[in-house]
Amino acid sequence: MGVICRSWKNPQGESLQCVLQEGFMFRMSFVLKKKKDGSLSLVLPVWFRLLFLFIVILLSAGVFVSDIGISGQWIPILVIMVCIAGALYEEKWIFNKSKNTICYISGTLIINKKKIYKFDNIENFKISGEFHSENEGQLNRLRKKMAKFSLIFKSGEVMDIDITTGKTTSEELINKAKKISSYCGIQLIVNS
Repeated sequence: MGVICRSWKNPQGESLQCVLQEGFMFRMSFVLKKKKDGSLSLVLPVWFRLLFLFIVILLSAGVFVSDIGISGQWIPILVIMVCIAGALYEEKWIFNKSKNTICYISGTLIINKKKIYKFDNIENFKISGEFHSENEGQLNRLRKKMAKFSLIFKSGEVMDIDITTGKTTSEELINKAKKISSYCGIQLIVNS
């Protein structure tokens, strides 16, 4: 994905650089979904669990097919256990206007920690950091920029909801924040 790729155009007129970024880049960012009860939720993308499950299946097949005994394969078994834990990892935010609450869940699908915040305790939502476009990161690959979407409480406490870093565009984060702010009826402050 160097300079040569940027000058090549496909039949639709898009550069190869854009096609590769959209098609093959794994970005660890929450996905905004509307639930059946009308609430909004920020959840980890499906590929996150599928990637860990794929690694588990691949390593498990290797362990069972090989002639080496189980005692000689403790490293692949350890990696399998870590990947199972990764596949079970859960982190999500649920914004429920009917209950006037924001719920944060983190942990695994089996054992997790749940925190509930009332709208009355929330001052505003805030987006801060260095906002950037998709093309800007290509000029200086070593410079990392970061934008944060945070929850600001009336007590002054700040809790980060989502963070984008690197070459990832901040537009997606800003759009999610605007939708959540509008849905909850809580002010959104944008600082750069």
